[in-house]
Amino acid sequence: MEEKIFKTLDELVDILKSRGISIPNSSERDYAKRILEKNGYYNLINGYNKLFLDTESSEIHYRHGTTMHEINALYQFDRVLRNIFFRYILEVETHVKSLISYYFSETHGHKNYLIYTNFNSALRNSESKITNLIAEIQRQTASRSSDPSIEHYLKKHGYIPLWVINNILTLGTISKFYSLMLPSENKAFQNIFK
Repeated sequence: MEEKIFKTLDELVDILKSRGISIPNSSERDYAKRILEKNGYYNLINGYNKLFLDTESSEIHYRHGTTMHEINALYQFDRVLRNIFFRYILEVETHVKSLISYYFSETHGHKNYLIYTNFNSALRNSESKITNLIAEIQRQTASRSSDPSIEHYLKKHGYIPLWVINNILTLGTISKFYSLMLPSENKAFQNIFK
């Protein structure tokens, strides 16, 4: 197995140049080093070089005229696009968590999300799924016990309402929670999106 050894920025730029990236002068070389230093060779080059590779070459070689500006522009475009998606995904996640909390609490009250019988036990393997969900909620709560909202509700009220705890639960846990809710609660949730 080939060992990957550390390479300086100058060595990395030399590798890129030897593979066909256009770095014609010291100004372009300095730019390439700054971009590699800022974003990392692996993230930038290994993550975004596919569109620029010469597919006819058996070696790693870039199409004629490929520049670091082009590779960096693709990287920056992807970063901006990810940020846009992330922003809206967070909004959807908050909405979903809020609705699940509302419909579950409407049926079972505000502190009954750790009670086994409040979940759909008619599902296949429900016993282990419900038990695992409750354990996961407790684990996530314990790991965030110093969170001001969690600490406040525990000290002042002795419990944490679902609409507070759902802010610390992962989307995966909320998804499992939803899948184990009673059919009437699932239906009320689904009706929002019709």
